[in-house]
Amino acid sequence: MAVRHRSIAFGLTLAACSPPSTTQEEGKAAPRAVEPTPEPAACLESGASEIWTSFEGGRCGFELREDEEAGGLLLDDLSAEVPGSPAGEAPEACRDRTCVYEGIATVAGPLVLAVAPSSDSGMPSGVFLGYVAEGRLVFVDLWEDAGDPVQTDYTRVGPAHALAPFVCEDKLAVLAVPRLEAARGLEPPQRLQAREGRLDAAGSSTALAPEARAGCEAVALPVP
Repeated sequence: MAVRHRSIAFGLTLAACSPPSTTQEEGKAAPRAVEPTPEPAACLESGASEIWTSFEGGRCGFELREDEEAGGLLLDDLSAEVPGSPAGEAPEACRDRTCVYEGIATVAGPLVLAVAPSSDSGMPSGVFLGYVAEGRLVFVDLWEDAGDPVQTDYTRVGPAHALAPFVCEDKLAVLAVPRLEAARGLEPPQRLQAREGRLDAAGSSTALAPEARAGCEAVALPVP
């Protein structure tokens, strides 16, 4: 009889130590299958024979190249899932001579800086900002209405003030800034101030309220 009691006690001990069943028969949901993360689309390979500039941004970067068919410029987003490329005419000053291009990606979209060289000095003769508006690449003159060029040591170094790109609440704007140290603290020409504001599809600007200007941040482009 004593042996029988020990067997019953041993069986109860095993039952208490056994883990609870997790089968679906007991009403517990089966674990869900995890779908594999899709691989991102491959970046496009540049097929252009001549690239004016390339810069990082988005997933794969951007390239500015000549559009031989249209006789203008194309700004390619090398992400395969982005259809089409904004196209536009190069600034007039860049058609007779080779401009130097640089680009940057911002929350307001990709931007391109075009600097036209001077024929008689190492200083630029014009500076232009390219941006994408309604699927087109549009350029705006940053030196127009900035005043007469300043001469230093018998060399023309451009106007004392100019427009420069800013991002204001994720929108692109241009604001007047001093180019030369001697212009700091001086008022820009009124005609240049009249061109300040947010840029639209035609390259025109809409004036900014003072409180909106306070939140604008300069774009890190080497505007001369």
